[in-house]
Amino acid sequence: MMPLDRRSLLDAVAVLIGAAALPGPALGAAAAAGPSLFDRTTRDLVTAVADTLLPRTDTPGAVDAGVPQTFEALLRDWAGPARRAGCLGVLRAIDAQATSETGAAFVGLTPARRKTVLAAYDAERLGRDADYTMTRDLLVALYYLSEPGATQELRYEHAPGAWEPSIPLTAQTRAWAGA
Repeated sequence: MMPLDRRSLLDAVAVLIGAAALPGPALGAAAAAGPSLFDRTTRDLVTAVADTLLPRTDTPGAVDAGVPQTFEALLRDWAGPARRAGCLGVLRAIDAQATSETGAAFVGLTPARRKTVLAAYDAERLGRDADYTMTRDLLVALYYLSEPGATQELRYEHAPGAWEPSIPLTAQTRAWAGA
């Protein structure tokens, strides 16, 4: 398990609060504006990883929610050089593991094979590798902070009604969005 110290905990909390504090339209506008940070290969890799983490089901997936574009905009406009290098290093490491295990780049694998490779990488690194944990958490947070993630994947009600301490989750119910 990754040793937990106050500095890394505060760093992770600051990143998540920073992403959560930005309104959805600002994230979308930031994703559309500015020069490209990623080359085509990196953009395809981010898209494949995000799609593997949060694929389209009966609700939109990460690609539908614009997570790859928002992730690129955050790294370009917000992340410092060390954070940017850490996230890009994680993506290259995932691709390298896919290549060593399968002989093909992560992007070239079938969705089922991508899931297998990413699950193995996840089991090995999640909680032990701060850069991987941060990158994965950021991709997931960007999805759930997007409009499709908050309104279609999760239930959203601007001012929910009465407090209900225990609601059974079934196939027809969804978790609540928001803080």
